Amino acid sequence: MTVLYTDVVSRSTTWNFAKLLFRWKGSLWKVIWPELALWLIVYTLVSLLYRLLLNCDQREQFENFVKFWSQYTGASFVPLTFILGFFVSLVVRRWWSMYESLGSTETVATLLASYIKGSDEETITMKRNIVRYMVLTQAMVYLMISLGFRKRYPNLEALRNAGIVNDIELKIMEETDSPNLKHWMPINWAMSLIKLAKRDGKIESDSDNYVVDLYARLRDYKNNLSRVSNYMCVPIPLAYTQVVFLAVRLYFLIALFANQYLNINNTVGGVDKCPRNSTATSSSSSSNKAPEIELRFGVDLFFPFATVVEFFFYVGWVKVAESLFNPFGGDDDDFEVNELLVRNLQNGLLIVDGAFNKTPAQIRDPYSKTGSDAPFPPTKKHRSFLVPIPAIKRSGNVRNFAKRGSISPRLATETVFTC
Repeated sequence: MTVLYTDVVSRSTTWNFAKLLFRWKGSLWKVIWPELALWLIVYTLVSLLYRLLLNCDQREQFENFVKFWSQYTGASFVPLTFILGFFVSLVVRRWWSMYESLGSTETVATLLASYIKGSDEETITMKRNIVRYMVLTQAMVYLMISLGFRKRYPNLEALRNAGIVNDIELKIMEETDSPNLKHWMPINWAMSLIKLAKRDGKIESDSDNYVVDLYARLRDYKNNLSRVSNYMCVPIPLAYTQVVFLAVRLYFLIALFANQYLNINNTVGGVDKCPRNSTATSSSSSSNKAPEIELRFGVDLFFPFATVVEFFFYVGWVKVAESLFNPFGGDDDDFEVNELLVRNLQNGLLIVDGAFNKTPAQIRDPYSKTGSDAPFPPTKKHRSFLVPIPAIKRSGNVRNFAKRGSISPRLATETVFTC
């Protein structure tokens, strides 16, 4: 379910955006806390092992191990910023393209209500079925790519039980021998109904412009759903996804050792627990030809504050890409395809049937001829709307409008209004 928070940041103040940090659902804290907790536990165990259980020789070997790997924790070793920036940008563009291709029936339903005339049962059924075929196409695509949708509608039988497809249509699809997705069939039926409406004179147009327009809308609707299906069937190359996943995780695996704070003086309570021979140390260091490493272990800290900050940014960054990678799954911010399909079906049927041919009587607005006084302040009551336009032109119709309830009986006695 999409996490809404835009009302909280209606004003761009620091406090409004700071309040978002205390959200849990869909937040950064929710997606990274399991990995961060595991990393801190392992880091603490390694630190306790070094400080409490290792003898002097083992401690020295561990310190050399830490100094070696500390060379490979900077940005020069693995360019995480570049890798993550390119990957997240690619995933976000892909996610946005899928969002724009989800499909809506409202535009086509509005055109159907305008282009196809008639309020008889046959015409209304035709328009309702065109809307239903569009929703059926959408449902067949979601059935293939969305885990959440499959939980609610596991197969075409479930769609039949939901009333989205009937037995006759289901039988036709089952009898059509094809190993591929048949989401094109309902669109084909919808186009056939539009052609039939044109042949029967239900589309009042001397040319085929209305038919071509409806065909184009249905084609775009089907192409958008096919684009979504293609995105899910042909994802970002697996090797690139593996590179990003391994780069971030291996970086912090190395940081488990490389970012350990070392007690170089080996003192506990002011007592040197591992005294070293200065001569032996100097001779061994002179014989060691490894390059010197500039390290700063002067302060012994028990909690890796800087590394945790890096963890928030890098792992949080890659978690954004991972959550957007498949927006048809079960994460907090994934697309609500079930609600979208319900809305498309309900609104589409309402437009072509429930709200069809219910145009209100045309009443002139209360503003002046120039419109310089529009709109009125909402805190003060002004004069109301005037008489319907037909009543102004034909005074004999004023009382008819009054009987129908379009205007008040008082206004029915007046035929001329001035602003």
